[in-house]
Amino acid sequence: MNRTAAKTRGFSLIEMMVTLAIMAILAMIAIPSFRNMTRRNQVTTSTNRLLADLSYAKTEAVSRGLFVSLCPSSDGETCQTTTTYDTGWIVYAYSPGNAKANTKFDNTSPATNLLLRYTQAQQGVSITGQDNSTNNDVISFDSQGQQMPSASAKELDFVVCYRDGTSGVGTSTSAAQGSELVLMASGGLTTKPWPVGSACTPS
Repeated sequence: MNRTAAKTRGFSLIEMMVTLAIMAILAMIAIPSFRNMTRRNQVTTSTNRLLADLSYAKTEAVSRGLFVSLCPSSDGETCQTTTTYDTGWIVYAYSPGNAKANTKFDNTSPATNLLLRYTQAQQGVSITGQDNSTNNDVISFDSQGQQMPSASAKELDFVVCYRDGTSGVGTSTSAAQGSELVLMASGGLTTKPWPVGSACTPS
């Protein structure tokens, strides 16, 4: 009895070329969308981290009945005199009897300064805070959860934008819109989108 071997049919050259062309078109569509989604996530994540740590500092001040502060820090040990927060920041408290609001963290004096949290540099974004000469770039909360000193405290803005690089200020675009975090004098916190095309620095 004769048996005919089954023929295995592969892709023709034309079919392979059509398939590769379709894959290339899909990649051209998908890659920019994925990249923009990643950038938006970086902005959202960094905004939420700063929001969480400001809320944490406020809550700790109330629960401890002491001043608690937050300041920019790139090493987790010292406060930087800057309005740039993407290099990192720390949250710290003062011991009873040494509670002097708006004092920079002193890592050589653990008896009077207690480091509560260190958030390291945020990648792919710029975080610019509002100039606050009253507080000497240290944000402090009192036992009521309000900014200190309460008599001269003012609303503070922080702008988070995607940044292509490791330095400078980012940009707010329709594809990756920036975010604004507002700290009120009362200690309240809100976030909202930053206008597209606006400079990523608080006014």
